[in-house]
Amino acid sequence: VVLKPRTAEEISRVLRICNAERIPVTPRGAGTGLSGGALPHLGGVVLSLERMNSIVNIDERNLQVTTEPGVITEVLQNAVREKGLFYPPDPSSRGSCMIGGNIAENSGGPKAVKYGVVKDYVLNLEVVLPSGDIIWTGANVLKNATGYNLTQLVVGSEGTLGIVTKIVLRLLPHPQHDLLMLVPFRSAEKACAAVSAIFRAGYTPSALEFMERDALEWVMRFVDNSIVPIQDDVVAHLLIEVDGNDLDVLLKDMEGIAAIVQDYDCADILFADDAQQKEQLWKLRRRVGEAVKSNSIYKEEDTVVPRAELPRLLAGVKDIGNKYGFHSVCYGHAGDGNLHVNIIKGDLS
Repeated sequence: VVLKPRTAEEISRVLRICNAERIPVTPRGAGTGLSGGALPHLGGVVLSLERMNSIVNIDERNLQVTTEPGVITEVLQNAVREKGLFYPPDPSSRGSCMIGGNIAENSGGPKAVKYGVVKDYVLNLEVVLPSGDIIWTGANVLKNATGYNLTQLVVGSEGTLGIVTKIVLRLLPHPQHDLLMLVPFRSAEKACAAVSAIFRAGYTPSALEFMERDALEWVMRFVDNSIVPIQDDVVAHLLIEVDGNDLDVLLKDMEGIAAIVQDYDCADILFADDAQQKEQLWKLRRRVGEAVKSNSIYKEEDTVVPRAELPRLLAGVKDIGNKYGFHSVCYGHAGDGNLHVNIIKGDLS
């Protein structure tokens, strides 16, 4: 049974009945999660939150937004951007995933390396408990040190503790400038080693993404976009972004980062010239997952290590593949030490 409530009170009535009758309830947002959390494997009721899709209030003075869980993440980001504000968490599925699902999964995204993940922006949640009781977990203030931290307990709980029906998020002023470059490397392990070198030198990119050659080639075919010429000896890329309000500082940061990666056997760097080229490059990175899915039967593992251990992780994945006879395509949020390992059925043609 699929139910599509519009209010917390409707959800409360559903949960009271299901709790009394011991009927399993599976909350569902947009269903974009890769771990299958929205699948009702126990049967019972699927509680879809797609109709709870209103942005309740944007509080420009206090840098906060109150929203229902069914709002698409990118819709919320665009709405606050019109006010000069910024909600940083940006999972690759931001154009289709919902804020409620982001809360349930504690989502991150490329900008997590500088700005953090969803939990770092949640101030308060309206939650319907399994008993049907409706509670608020926190307060609409930045400092709330009294009592248990129920808000952070609910974030990332994947719908197991209750159904989130309203969300209060803190916002930031939107950065005035951002610069982007794509750095090709002749060694994937050296590309990974360059990541920690950038941070050791004192730079904090707003995004730092890793893509193996196969990932980039697949996604360019998938989106029919040949913006990036790939030299024959290039095996991996880093997509590096810096942002802020002082353009001169950002230009110096990019120069400094470019100097660092030269020590790690990189080829010619592509600097994005304008907003259109930036969007094209980000489109490639964000759609790698879809490209892999469309290209082959695969199994994805989501791994994370201290960023300095990325070269060893990548080498280990390839060694295991050689030992057991499988191919893999790797990409991910290198700045966080987060690597998506896609084990491919068959060859990489």
